[in-house]
Amino acid sequence: MTYPIPDLHDQDLETRITVKQSLFIANLRHAPGRDACNQHLHAMRALYPDANHHCWAVVAAAPDNSTYWGFSDAGEPSGTAGRPMLQVLSHANIGEVSVVVIRYFGGTKLGTGGLVRAYGDAIKAVLADCPTIVKLEQYELGIDLPYDLSGKIEHLCQSHGGEVIDRQYGQQLQLRIKLPQANKAALYQALKGWPQVDIKMVNQ
Repeated sequence: MTYPIPDLHDQDLETRITVKQSLFIANLRHAPGRDACNQHLHAMRALYPDANHHCWAVVAAAPDNSTYWGFSDAGEPSGTAGRPMLQVLSHANIGEVSVVVIRYFGGTKLGTGGLVRAYGDAIKAVLADCPTIVKLEQYELGIDLPYDLSGKIEHLCQSHGGEVIDRQYGQQLQLRIKLPQANKAALYQALKGWPQVDIKMVNQ
């Protein structure tokens, strides 16, 4: 499976809108997994400790995997913040994304419909500025091989889009290779041509 994710190079993206003197700060972060989303929320609470609300919505994995969706109204009237934020976010077809909208109340009540529009518009604004990159599903395998074949086997793996992510040195060299899922079968067939090489399936 492939899907877009935020391409922010470990930086947050932030956009601000003002609605009837209330300031809405939408902060977006690449967040692969719910732990990363929780860290994002804690960071925003620390960065804006005097804000009236820290509402959030997350799509913490593939965009069509609703198991990893989440939201919170964070003290706003039920259904006026987190859910409309998630509705916009989940329809953007971006995965591994967390957005916290920080609100500073400006003195004028927006009403239920006004809050729904404001929080939804804050998400739309930050998404409009968000660059994305396509995430390719990755596959890992282990390879045990004689040391004198290391150069040839590593070159073979690289020619199939593989990357060495770990080396263990024992009686034989043990490599851990990460590569695009689409290249798995071709690399496996190529490695079978080396009887000295032992292939271990790390994930299927």
